[in-house]
Amino acid sequence: MAAATHIQLPQPAPRSILSQYQTFPASRGTSKRIHNDDRVDAVEFNEALILASLCRKYLNLLHATSPAFDHAYAYTPDEILELPLMKVRIDDVLHDLPRRKSNRAMLAGSIADLLFPCHAGSLSPIIRYDADRVKLHAWAVLQRRYDMIVATVRNGRTRHGLTGQADPGVPAPVWASRILAQGPWNKDSHPISLEGPQALPMPVQVAEADDLAPFFHHLEQGGTHELGASTTGHALDDGNGEPYYHVQGAEFQRGVVYEDGRMDLCKQVVGPDHIGDLMNSLRANEHVRHFLLGNNIIGPVGAHHIASFINALPSRMDTWYLAGNCIDAPSFKTLVDAMIKSDAITNVWLKRNPLGRAAAHDVYRLITETRNLRTLDLDQTEIGDAGFVELFTDLAAYKDRVLPLENLYMNGTGFAEAAARALAKFLASPNCRLTSIYLSSNPIGDDGAAALASAFAVAPQVSRLLLQSIGLTTRGAQTICEALTSHPGIRCLDIGQAYATHDLGQAYNYIDEGAIRAITDLLTSTPSLASLNLGHCPITPLGLGQITTAALQSSLLAYIAISILPDPNIKKLGFVPSRDSKMRDASSYTAPTKEQKALDQALQQHMEANVRSVYGEDMTYSRFMGEERRWLTNDRTDVRKIDSVYRNRDMGLARRGLMTLVKNWKEGDDTLERVIKAQGPFCCKKRRV
Repeated sequence: MAAATHIQLPQPAPRSILSQYQTFPASRGTSKRIHNDDRVDAVEFNEALILASLCRKYLNLLHATSPAFDHAYAYTPDEILELPLMKVRIDDVLHDLPRRKSNRAMLAGSIADLLFPCHAGSLSPIIRYDADRVKLHAWAVLQRRYDMIVATVRNGRTRHGLTGQADPGVPAPVWASRILAQGPWNKDSHPISLEGPQALPMPVQVAEADDLAPFFHHLEQGGTHELGASTTGHALDDGNGEPYYHVQGAEFQRGVVYEDGRMDLCKQVVGPDHIGDLMNSLRANEHVRHFLLGNNIIGPVGAHHIASFINALPSRMDTWYLAGNCIDAPSFKTLVDAMIKSDAITNVWLKRNPLGRAAAHDVYRLITETRNLRTLDLDQTEIGDAGFVELFTDLAAYKDRVLPLENLYMNGTGFAEAAARALAKFLASPNCRLTSIYLSSNPIGDDGAAALASAFAVAPQVSRLLLQSIGLTTRGAQTICEALTSHPGIRCLDIGQAYATHDLGQAYNYIDEGAIRAITDLLTSTPSLASLNLGHCPITPLGLGQITTAALQSSLLAYIAISILPDPNIKKLGFVPSRDSKMRDASSYTAPTKEQKALDQALQQHMEANVRSVYGEDMTYSRFMGEERRWLTNDRTDVRKIDSVYRNRDMGLARRGLMTLVKNWKEGDDTLERVIKAQGPFCCKKRRV
């Protein structure tokens, strides 16, 4: 019987076959012996003639193109993809050829007699036909499976047992195939730019003025999270407030004001056209203190409007979230000139703005002259290794005061070995208070990690260190773990893999069995460590078991480690086409053994007990993961200020497969170039050709 996922042919099959190749009168019967109908006999003979000709045609094709095809072989999905099923296609009607032992046996006998003429009463034709029928049926089954798997790959999924060239039984085949294909990173054979990935906002279009006007009017009237009589907005989430946190808010067609003082226009795209109106509407509004304008492509024009606002009202805003706004080095200087006059500013977020190396000195000014700057985001800003060398060399020499900067984001910036040495000098300086260092997706490598690790002994304040996808190998991981063992402040260490590694052209970490001793020593001798992420790593399941055993003696609240190496006890995942059964998913072959399950359960119970000891007996582990886990890796005070309902909605839809986040601008779209060059408002609508 065909599996539920198969495409069923219309029934009865003989009618569809005849209508496809030749027009014959319809008949309810399939045999003259059953219905004693001459017309039925003619229909059956002609159907047999058509099917016999198709059988002969495609048997010859298979013999010529795939003589080694074995219908009884257990094919893996990857092997199915390697078969010539795109070029060698047979008619799908052959999937349902009649069998010798079925209610269509008479038709099967007629086809057999046409294919293999023989003396009356011989069983040779039907036996030979049935053997060929199985072969044709199996190829038709493989065609259907091939089409399903191709669609699976095209949609970026890994179901139906697809391994992505990883070994059977690996729970994350896509990660495994990419990491193993790379191997330990070598900067000579796999060079990575030290200037960092290109800083581009997500593709967007500037909003219409009418869509923004109601929100601007609300702000201009001093509007808060409460709706006025003349406003056209509505209560956020039908009065339930911000999802999960339940902070009340007033939402408009474009824009939200929250009870805690956040103004959220992330991805609503005011652009150069409307940024002036937005800043003017905020001048009379004393409620808004956290300015969220991510991915709004305001450009240099917008930077000048914001600078004018800060110059006029330096004590108004606490938070400036300006990610993805096409702010370049000259316009950034204008912003810095204004921001350093403000004692109110505590956090500035600049990710995906093309600041470049030329902005290094102005970043230095922002850090040293903004009185209360606690968090600075420079992710993917093209500052580059040379820019950070300049920045941290100057910061290490700074003597005037203890700097308030605690959280510094430098992911995807080209930060490399030279910058790591300069950062180590700054960490060792008496005026450095950095606690959270984010350096993922950078070509740092083992030597850069060693340079960084050299400072930890004199930097007890460091509590978070995130080093995903920095080309770290076993040697570098050992160095980091040994330097942090017994460290008094470290709470979060992440040496796993970044999701954007492939997109940003960076190098995966490759940490194998050689690092187990250093990792276990870190776990058992560092009571401050609450979170450890090894991510997808080439450590065997048995090796991870040793780490899990050590974790049972640790203070961990959260731990992630997934082996990309196969378990030798896992059998090969195969599909026999002649059986046409349902293809099992790869995950069904990766169930843990009793011993693994017992060890994992013991660790889970241990971490649950640790969570209760830290957060109280009422704290469940699921609640901890939902509410508190993120604050192990991020600063609660400042990161909470930039939570956006728009960003969270899009990410939620993308996770559920209901939305695709577009990453690349269309070829020929000159919007970004026009934003950078703009001297004032302009129209970003597509031009008619």
